[in-house]
Amino acid sequence: MAMPRLRPAQTAPALPPTRPLRVVAAGTLFLTHALALPSHPAPAQTVRAHAYSRARGGSAPTVLAVLAQLRADKCWLVASLGGAPDAQALARELDADGVSTRFCKVWDGAGVPAAWVLHAGDTDSQAVINHNPLPDISHEEFVTLLGPLLVPEHYPAPDAPLASPPLSPPPPPPGTPFEWLHFEGRSVKTTLHNLQGLDGLARERRWRAQCVFSVDVGRRAKQGIEALIPHADVLFLNRHYAQAQAPAYASAPRAFLLALTRLAPPHALLVAYWGADGAAALSVPTREYFQSSGWTGPSAPPSSASAASPSAAAVAAAGHGAEPEEAQSVRTGSGFWAAGHDSSHGSSAFSAAQLAALAARDRDRDRGDDSGDDSDGTEIAGASSSGSRAHAHAQAQARRDDAGAHDAFVAGMIYALSRRLLPGAPYAPGLAGAADAPSGGSSGGGEASGRWRLDECLRFATELAGRKARRRGWDGLAEEMARAGWFAE
Repeated sequence: MAMPRLRPAQTAPALPPTRPLRVVAAGTLFLTHALALPSHPAPAQTVRAHAYSRARGGSAPTVLAVLAQLRADKCWLVASLGGAPDAQALARELDADGVSTRFCKVWDGAGVPAAWVLHAGDTDSQAVINHNPLPDISHEEFVTLLGPLLVPEHYPAPDAPLASPPLSPPPPPPGTPFEWLHFEGRSVKTTLHNLQGLDGLARERRWRAQCVFSVDVGRRAKQGIEALIPHADVLFLNRHYAQAQAPAYASAPRAFLLALTRLAPPHALLVAYWGADGAAALSVPTREYFQSSGWTGPSAPPSSASAASPSAAAVAAAGHGAEPEEAQSVRTGSGFWAAGHDSSHGSSAFSAAQLAALAARDRDRDRGDDSGDDSDGTEIAGASSSGSRAHAHAQAQARRDDAGAHDAFVAGMIYALSRRLLPGAPYAPGLAGAADAPSGGSSGGGEASGRWRLDECLRFATELAGRKARRRGWDGLAEEMARAGWFAE
């Protein structure tokens, strides 16, 4: 269903109201300091950086900040925070972006976890120095922090079985403290205890089917993270994790997602972000598979900064305050969607009968293809001359920003799925076989006609990630999607 394009306006159009979306995300918050150097310093050598940038890092707070732009009702972060002045300033930044730190653990006198990224232009390589003065939040601390949301008085259990006459409607379910609970896949043991503890409480208080539990395995998955898969309603995966399981999985996500169905619960939705090559989703309960190519915007015009001094080029690459070039949206039938890809990488659905044959074909093809195609560009060639240092720095910045694109994709899927597809059947415990569960690639009448189908959710998140990958910063990302026509009714 194509949606009409919005006319350009001086102010971004308001996003339409949707079902309530209150999100709790648990993870880590840190600062990234990036320095562009002519070369890595030798021992006792002093070098001058020709570019510096500071960015707030951490997948969970980034996802929440994007959701706040998309008008989520509440965005709560659960993370360790320092109590020093610089840490307090960072918390105020989050609050200004619509992310509440009410449920964070504050460590008095502690500073901010930080990473220093040193990129050398002569070799196009980087070194990373990490410092984290804060301990991770334990399971007991996690439950204590969320206590104000989870107190039994807010969601009382029935004193007696809910018996009703056969012809009378069932009693309405109790309220839920949030619609979505999202975890970074950091400490596997703690995250597992958190998932199991909240799952038991939600089932006891009868609101488990009204909320979604999701886990992002991360780019560098922790050992044993497979233990979390059976407890997640939505699982966010990526090419890095797939390639770590088997090199053959790096070329396409289909076989990788199929292999995970043996671990996933029967109601699970498996979502894989494949960087510049797009994304895929496998619905375990409806036995549907969707794959989309990466979103491609118009090429940016050549910049004269590439021929200027390295410092000028770095400033131009930062692009702070510059209006992003508006590009057509895939929602409006743009030719940019799937540009340069064959039909097998377009947005498409596969029936359960086709999945096994397609996976076998992929495995056969992968045995003869070990090219190791990696959308993250981790093997960018070094600069060939001193005049190309700025270009190498821009390439390195784009490579680092792929992590931001992944976070934008996760936020986009959470938002899109919550537009009536989730929470609820068939992606809730015990409801995988619900007769009235909507199909991912079709829509019916009534409320179902207002749903975002699963393939539309995938397209929305892929475009959001693509737009983030081609811009610096996060401000105005949701407004850019609105101008592209995604929220027109």
